[in-house]
Amino acid sequence: MSALNAKYDDAYLAETLELALGDPEVFRVPVGIVRYDYGRTHGWFVRIMVDGERTNDMFYDSKEGSPEDAFRAALIHRHKILASRPPGPTKFVHAKSLPLDPAERIKRHEEPGRKQPYIYWEATWYDKNHDRRVQKFSVRRYGEGEAKAMALAAADKNHNRKPKLTEAPDPYQSRKFKVIPRADVAVLSKINSPYSRSSSNGTQAVSSDPFAFEGERKLVLHRQIERDRAFRDRKVSEFVRENGRVFCEVCDFNFSEAYPFLDSDIIEVHHVVPLGSLTKSTRVRMCDLMLLCSNCHFAIHQGDPEDNLILALDHYGK
Repeated sequence: MSALNAKYDDAYLAETLELALGDPEVFRVPVGIVRYDYGRTHGWFVRIMVDGERTNDMFYDSKEGSPEDAFRAALIHRHKILASRPPGPTKFVHAKSLPLDPAERIKRHEEPGRKQPYIYWEATWYDKNHDRRVQKFSVRRYGEGEAKAMALAAADKNHNRKPKLTEAPDPYQSRKFKVIPRADVAVLSKINSPYSRSSSNGTQAVSSDPFAFEGERKLVLHRQIERDRAFRDRKVSEFVRENGRVFCEVCDFNFSEAYPFLDSDIIEVHHVVPLGSLTKSTRVRMCDLMLLCSNCHFAIHQGDPEDNLILALDHYGK
């Protein structure tokens, strides 16, 4: 194990415990911990990035004795993980970095010309300073096959194979806390929704397809709690402020990257706690909503959504 990170000493832990647990009305939840009240599972998730891998450690109310005791155990565990991480900013390979495979760094282009189109193969690579460089090879001059081969050779020969690393500040050092009323946790921690995955004949059923286009018209009456447009928009806005863009919190899919012709991004908002289990006195919080792509949202609602959400997060290592 590496040397302890001096930033996360005993004084830091004592201050964190006081800020998180000191108010009798609310819990203040630091970055890296998430409250989990789904189905019969109640507790606190500790999710910390260590060397590019995300830890997933659950502290259950039932095992620790109470939501507060479980939260305290989660805070101490979070501190131990942070203290073991290497000091300094986190370095990672940015998702938009050039790929290592030279075949993925060449592309055929066709541009209009005064007499005839200008057709060429373009090679892209990083130089020794990781600055992006390009070179064009004319199809008219070299021929289709030769221009492509020359572009591939240039992309392979000139590329800096050392990964380009991006530095990110330590997000866990920030004293940003998410405030959760203790009364809300007390209510949600006692909700135990039943799990029902099968139809009456014992076979798995797929129903309630919200994406049918056959033109059938139905009048559906539903409770007003199901949709609060302003609340939904605020969730999306806060997510964009924190992450810079919207993407599925389960599979990380982003519509605008997959479909560049879109004028605006697309995302769906999922209620983590089923609407049917809420009462008029239940206050829905931002942490009770998740941003999901259409595929994940549809899949999670096939059967028990609480159980399926847990399985989906586990499947993607979240």
